[in-house]
Formats: sequence, C-alpha cells, structure tokens
Amino acid sequence: MRYSLSYILLFSVLFSTNVAWALSDTQNEILYDKVERLEKDVMSLQRKFYTGAGHSSKNTSAIDTSSLDGLYTQITSQQEVIQQLTAKVEQLEYAQKQLEDKLNKMNADIDVRFSMAEKAVAESKNTKAVTSTPVKSNPKEMQAAYDKAYAAMKKGDYKTAEAGFTSFMKKYPKSDLIGNANYWLGETYYARGQFEQAVGIFADGFTKYKKNSKAPDNLLKLGLSMNKLGRKQDACTAFTSLSSEFPKASQTVKNRAKAEAKKLSCK
Repeated sequence: MRYSLSYILLFSVLFSTNVAWALSDTQNEILYDKVERLEKDVMSLQRKFYTGAGHSSKNTSAIDTSSLDGLYTQITSQQEVIQQLTAKVEQLEYAQKQLEDKLNKMNADIDVRFSMAEKAVAESKNTKAVTSTPVKSNPKEMQAAYDKAYAAMKKGDYKTAEAGFTSFMKKYPKSDLIGNANYWLGETYYARGQFEQAVGIFADGFTKYKKNSKAPDNLLKLGLSMNKLGRKQDACTAFTSLSSEFPKASQTVKNRAKAEAKKLSCK
C-alpha cells in the first residue's frame, strides 16, 4: 500500500509538471507569434518611413512631416513592445529550465529511495537469503559466532566472513549485534568488488536497522557502491542526504560523505 501511494504521488507530480510545461510551451508560442507579427509591422512602418524620407529629399513641400513623425512614433512604440515581449519569452524559458532541473533532481531522489526500499524488502538474487528462525540463544555462543566471523573479516578471508555473518543473522535475528553483522556482511561483498550484492545488503542496513550505530555507515557505503556501479545520481542522493538522515552520525562519516559528494560535483 505504501508503494502504491508513493507511485500515485509520483504520478501526480509528473502529471502536474507536464501540464506546467505544456502551458509554458503554449505561452511561448503565443509570445513568439506576437513578436513575429510585431516585427513584420515594424518592417512595414520602416519601409513607409524611409520611402517618405527619400521622397522628401526631392520635393520637401510635397511631404507631410506630421505623417513621418507619426510613423516614427509608431515604429518606436512597436519596438518597445517587441523588447517587452522578448523579455517575457526569456523569463518563461528560464522558468521552464528551472522546472526541468527541479523535476530531474526530484526524480533522482525518488528513484534512489524506491530502490533502497525495494532492495530492503526483496531478497537479493545473487546472495543467500538471510531468513531467520528464532532459536533460544546462548549469549556466549552468540558472541563467539560474531567474533569468529569478524576475525575472518579482519584477516581478509571474506568468503568465510560472509558465511559466518550470514549464519549469525539466521540464528540470532534478535541480537543487539544484528545491525553490525549486516554491515560487515555488506563489507565482504564490497571488498570483493561485488557491488550489486553490496547495494542490497547496505540498503537493508539503512532501512531495517536505522537505529543501529552502523546505519550511517550503511548509507555511506550504499552511496559508494552505487557510484562503483556508475549510478552517480543515486550515489549523490545518498551522500547529500546522510547528514540530514543521521544528524548524530560521527563527524568522520559525515566528512567522508561530503568529500565523496564534492568529488562527484553533487548538487
């Protein structure tokens, strides 16, 4: 239901924006038409004026100077109107460009949030499903299982660490260490360059375990993984939203996100 509502809202925004563009284009066409007609009128008046001026050099007494003055006044007036309409067209074109930029940025933000949400609720096709059946746990055994997987991670034995953290999450889904285990599972993929799988795991960490201390790190690594996959705009959304999503995140993580956003020239 939340997805359906989100898509309806997105459709409404896109529809209203397209209507705004259509109205803007219609206004531009009307103004261009007016400018074109006025320019033709000015050219016609200028021909009359200069034809009259040419005759006056031959026979000054035959020319009604008041008519020439009237033509000159008309030309000047029409030119002023053309300038005003041209300025109006430029304003409309600028407003339309800003609207397009705003929509593009909004679409990118919505896209990455949908992507995060979808990956958080769906099983990754290329990873083992992390489903769980709660069991009665022994705190010492639980800590030992986590420590063993973490030790393998520190040694660079990422395959063993992957298996260890996956097993830990199945056995101890209610553990206080579940968020940390999820993060380090994502790191096993990131370290091996398996960025598609890393995106799925880090998205889980960002959405499912948002209150965990590793949640800001998940969002940072989610951005880094997306950048590795060439998804620059999605990466920028992750980097630029980190401080607002996690205002209490460590300064180190915030600074890294800002630095990465600067590298990509994120807006």
